[in-house]
Amino acid sequence: MGSSIFSSPSSDLHPMDLLSRILPRNGEALAGVRMVQEGGARGVQFFSPAQALTFPSSQLFINCPLFPAEFSIVATVKVPETRMKRNEYLFTVVKEDVHVTLGSKPACTVAELGQLWFDTLKRGLFLCDGAYWHSMLQEKDRLDYVDDYQDLYTTSETLDIELFQIPSVGLFAAMAHRANKPGSAIYRWNQGHFQLYQNISTFKAQAWKQFTIGRKMFLAVSNSVGQVDGERELSVIYRWSNKRLKFVRYQTLETHSARDWESFHINNEAFLAVANHRTENGNHNIDSVVYKWNPGTKTFEVNQTISTSGAYDWEFFTIGPYHFLAVANAFDGTSTQTDSSVYIWLGGAFQLFQTIRTFGATDWEMFQIENRVFLAVANGHMLCERGPSLYTINSTIYELDVTTKMFLKFQDIVTYSAVDWEFFSVGDEHFLVVANSYDGSSYSLNSVIYRWQGYEGFVPVHRLPTIGCSDWEFFTSAEGSYLMYASAKAPLSKVFKLRIQ
Repeated sequence: MGSSIFSSPSSDLHPMDLLSRILPRNGEALAGVRMVQEGGARGVQFFSPAQALTFPSSQLFINCPLFPAEFSIVATVKVPETRMKRNEYLFTVVKEDVHVTLGSKPACTVAELGQLWFDTLKRGLFLCDGAYWHSMLQEKDRLDYVDDYQDLYTTSETLDIELFQIPSVGLFAAMAHRANKPGSAIYRWNQGHFQLYQNISTFKAQAWKQFTIGRKMFLAVSNSVGQVDGERELSVIYRWSNKRLKFVRYQTLETHSARDWESFHINNEAFLAVANHRTENGNHNIDSVVYKWNPGTKTFEVNQTISTSGAYDWEFFTIGPYHFLAVANAFDGTSTQTDSSVYIWLGGAFQLFQTIRTFGATDWEMFQIENRVFLAVANGHMLCERGPSLYTINSTIYELDVTTKMFLKFQDIVTYSAVDWEFFSVGDEHFLVVANSYDGSSYSLNSVIYRWQGYEGFVPVHRLPTIGCSDWEFFTSAEGSYLMYASAKAPLSKVFKLRIQ
């Protein structure tokens, strides 16, 4: 607008009832339109597929010779609570008319630039930018229930699943199989299901870890035994070949009953940590190793050794400018009641930050909810020098306290020889699912999904029957959101589909 407009702004406007402008004043009825009133508010109800009710904009903008750049219209739409009707409303503001259109999802082209579309199915308000609909207000997705989706029959029991994407190729699942022959399998997601893609020779594989360095993609396997009895145990790093579209052997590293790999980057340098569980003679007090990528030789070299006790898992995470590495220690040679440790990166190496008493710890899971940082441990079982083993014990969620600069206990959850936690979110809701594997008498147990409920912490919402559950993974695809679990006691993994409201 020009300066003359600014000297006489439309500041004398008052709230206006649009219905009084568009409905006949003499009480005449309009075809397909009915006047309704509820709770002190009145409105119109449409009975025909499309209605256009208009009035001149000059009645609104009394002192505005030009159509204003900005103005507000408040509209109240009552939508019946029913899943059967899927109406969509389009609010269109143009130079002279105000349209309310009922129909299917409209196109978003230059002609619809600036139009608003209200989707009652998703309960969202969207704005067209000339090419795409952008969400302005939308009800978030909510987890309704979990549906059995795919049975994935494998050649052996599976101890771990690693899910990863290869650009322009697709989603993959690397399965760590117990049996040496035919080894471990890699599956590819194809048309909404996993299909076998590649077999790789492994030796009682415990876990896979996918990572990238520059443009190269790698996949490391934790082998827990040698190729033959008495031989050195070698874990292997594979590299993705863009030419062959397969993983090919790249580097071998000597490990000791390796249980887990963890990859991470600090200051643009790549690292790989292995959790060594025990030596060949059965000593569980052994060094685990942090390797560093050498850009010159293009191989991993030893950067640091860390004393561990029956290490099962590494978890790397970053909080602000600080980098942490947590180890789950499971057994010190006499008891599973041992300290697991959290290390902090200082001066080019990991230094002890905090020790936490755990009971046969098998997994750490770090997650954040808003600005709160949590660390959940999966406790496997309680074994002392005297007395029976206990498998029904608490696993614990810790929260970082910024005042004490320590992880403090937040919540205990009863688990049954837990071996894995998986954190995931659906819309604004946050969940933890635990892999319950054994209760002392049976491997057929319910693994449980817990939902975050603020002050109450995590509460159980879904119980999923599993057999010797060893791992949970959450993933999304074009077809929806899923949970996948592996069984250490049966040659069967399962995919569940999350049904979203």
